Parts: sequence; structure tokens; C-alpha cells
Amino acid sequence: MFTRYINGLYTGADVEALKRMLQSAAGYGKAEAVMEQVWDDCAGEDADVLRQQYRVEAGRLLKRLRRRERRFSLRPLLKYAAAAMLALVAGIALYTLSGREEAVEKPLLTVQVSPGKTRRITFADGSEVILNAASRLMYPESFDRERRVVRLDGEAFFLVAGDPSRPFVVETNGVTVEAIGTSFNVKAHGEDEFLSVTVESGKVQVDMPEIMMRLNPGEQFLLNRTSRDIIRKGENVQETKSWISGGLYFNRTPLRSVINELMRHYNCVIEFEGDDIPDRPVSGAHDNRTLTSVLNSIYYATGIKYRNEAGSNKVILYE
Repeated sequence: MFTRYINGLYTGADVEALKRMLQSAAGYGKAEAVMEQVWDDCAGEDADVLRQQYRVEAGRLLKRLRRRERRFSLRPLLKYAAAAMLALVAGIALYTLSGREEAVEKPLLTVQVSPGKTRRITFADGSEVILNAASRLMYPESFDRERRVVRLDGEAFFLVAGDPSRPFVVETNGVTVEAIGTSFNVKAHGEDEFLSVTVESGKVQVDMPEIMMRLNPGEQFLLNRTSRDIIRKGENVQETKSWISGGLYFNRTPLRSVINELMRHYNCVIEFEGDDIPDRPVSGAHDNRTLTSVLNSIYYATGIKYRNEAGSNKVILYE
């Protein structure tokens, strides 16, 4: 369990188990012993730098934890960088899972972006979002005092203004993405097989009913919405957000998702001739290229041919 915490991969059940452990002197002693061992194992030439980094990060959240669990002193946690990491992760999770007073639901503004278009929005707190084609965003005119919450169906790149007291939350298709001051890309179209979160700067927490994951810059969370498989991997953020400047980027993307992306990007209709779309991955970057150029690239990579239907903007793919 502690290894999962340190790697930023843990479940709601783990959080509850930690809370119960810290409520007894014996359990607290056990936790401290394990964290000290973790620190001894990971200490190296960068230990002092890491210790200071985690000390600063954990400081704010430790205050919040102390307000909830005053019976035990958490000060010894600051002796160890590993302990501070744990406190940081647990602090975020406890804050997320703890009961809060129900906020009054504010009326939401809705922005719907047409296929082939993008749109930039600046929120009242100074945060910005760039919405990709065929995406919808719902947000309040002003955020409340505890959290800044928006709802997304589609793809967007967020540049979040720093505010440690008010996390910025993106709710999208069963996944919650939480940040404080960072920039990240969320791709969550309802019709696509995969949902992804890619971090450019800062740290982001991804919450699902079955798991929580913390991401660092250059990391991507990838969810297969059919199989529920989850992958955490490195990803080229500049390529991932190339859509902002009109580009396309596929990294072993299923052909079905590629077709959906092309229809949104070029505002066209693409159909596959036959009963089933082949399960073939497509990779490649395309910078402001025409639909014909992209379809030719797909043909060279997969053997999938295409033809334009006369008198319409429909494209037929076939083998």
C-alpha cells in the first residue's frame, strides 16, 4: 500500500485504511517505521533537494490534516521526504473524500465548439482553456470558495491559475481531474474508446471510482473505456497539444478513434465500407495538412483505401 502511495497510484480503500491506521498510536508507529525505511531506500545524491521540495509541498496539507486529526502530532512526518510524499498524497485524498457542506449549485454557462473550429475562454480567476473541435464545456460565471469546477465533453487544454486553497477540477465522462496551478490536456470525447490526460507543467490528480493517480509533467493517464485498462506512461506534450495550431497527432491510436478525430477536425463525414472497422493502430504527426494528405498517410501505413463520394463531403474507407 505504501509503495502505491509513493508511486501516486492508490485506491479509495487505501485512503480509508490509512485514516484508520493513523487513529491509533500503534498504527501511527507502524506507518512511521515504514516511511523511514522508504526514505532510507530512496536517499541518494538528490536527497536534500527532494527533502526540501517535499517539505514545502507537504506543509500546506499537513496543516489541513492536523485540523482533522488533532489527537496525534504529524510533525515527525516532516523528518522524511518519503513521509512528506505520503502526507501530500493522503492530504489530497482526504480533502477530496472528506464530507463538505453541499454548495449551492450555480447556473452553468455552456460553450459548444463546432467541428473544424477551436475556441479560447478565460475564466473569472484568470485560468484559460482552449477547446478543440466538437467539444462542449460547462462552467459557472464565478467559481465558489472551495473548488473551481468545470465539466467537459471533448478535448481541451487548460492553463490553470495558481490558487492552492481552491483546486481546479475538470469533470469528464466518469473521470475527475484535479489541479492547483498547472497546464494539461484532457481528451474525453464520449464516442472515443480512449480517454487521456497529459500534463505539461505542475502536478495533476486523476480520480476514478476505482483508482486515483497523480501525474507529473510529461506523463499521460490513458484509460481504455471498453476494457477499463489504465496505463501511465511518458508522452510528448507538444505533439499531444498540436491540435491548438491545427495539427493532428496519433500514437498507436485505434482506427475508429482516428476516424472520429478526422470528422471533428475537418467537419466531414467518414464511413467504413463493411460491417466492422479493422482494429489497426495508426501513428503519425500531421502539421496543418489537408484531409487528402492524412488519408494518403493512413493508406501507406495500414493499406486502408479511400474514395470521395461525389457531390458531398463524405469519404468512404475500404480495404
